[in-house]
Amino acid sequence: MSIIFHSDRHVAYRGFNVYLSSPDMCGGVLTGLSGVISSPGYPQEYSNNADCSWAIHVSNTSVVTLAFLDFQLENNEGCNFDFVALFDGPTVTHRHLGKYCGADKPPNIVTTSNQLLVVFKSDFNIGGRGFKAYYYSVFDLINYPCFWCNCECQQVLSAVSGNFSSPHFPSVYPNNINCHWSITLAAGYRIKLFFPVMDMEDRNSLSDECDYDSVAVYDGDSQTDTLLGRWCGREHPPSLISKANKLLVVLSTDRNEAHRGFSASYLGVICVSHLCLVSINTVTPDP
Repeated sequence: MSIIFHSDRHVAYRGFNVYLSSPDMCGGVLTGLSGVISSPGYPQEYSNNADCSWAIHVSNTSVVTLAFLDFQLENNEGCNFDFVALFDGPTVTHRHLGKYCGADKPPNIVTTSNQLLVVFKSDFNIGGRGFKAYYYSVFDLINYPCFWCNCECQQVLSAVSGNFSSPHFPSVYPNNINCHWSITLAAGYRIKLFFPVMDMEDRNSLSDECDYDSVAVYDGDSQTDTLLGRWCGREHPPSLISKANKLLVVLSTDRNEAHRGFSASYLGVICVSHLCLVSINTVTPDP
């Protein structure tokens, strides 16, 4: 395939981007703030004799978290046929973090450095659906605690009330990011969440779903917990109240259109029956 671009001596515009991809892409070097990796051909059965390596590099002040969304490989004791292996560094000589096969999703993995190597291998027969995983960088609070205040995309919030927003808000947010805000309060509290501003890419006109850029809220601390809602465009989410003391907010964006993003505020509340006490003078109904 060849692509030819011509321009003349007169008017000029922004031009174009071309993205080349293949369902059988296998491995590579990933340097973004977050991203997704999957076995060749996923969610179709992966090919035999695959040998893929993804080297993930994030900033020097961060570590890498890897979470598997789906996992189905050939199963055998010792995982010697088809497997995913993880290493705490850029090569297989670094500390081995785990070797996985079968249909049980591996646990979330957190590195001790800013690099992670993911290796996928399959043998000559018997396959499966493969795997899909996402990674994101988290500031290394042990070695670089002073950088926490600059982290816009991965935060753990524990104050009884607070505010947060999409990166660069009210300017446009970056493309290709996967940001997590994990709100965890003391036992006994529930969390009331508001979105004063929501300005994202619109829904997919064909599926009427938030397939491009979206904000999702989960009633817990992981994406396996109950989804309270997913929003995009200029939709105005209702105020939300968690069932316990944890909420997870996830911002996902694709490689194309970007907008201002969102701003959010939360309060810790104590709920008795259908009433939630926000402060000594304020009571709100529990929906």
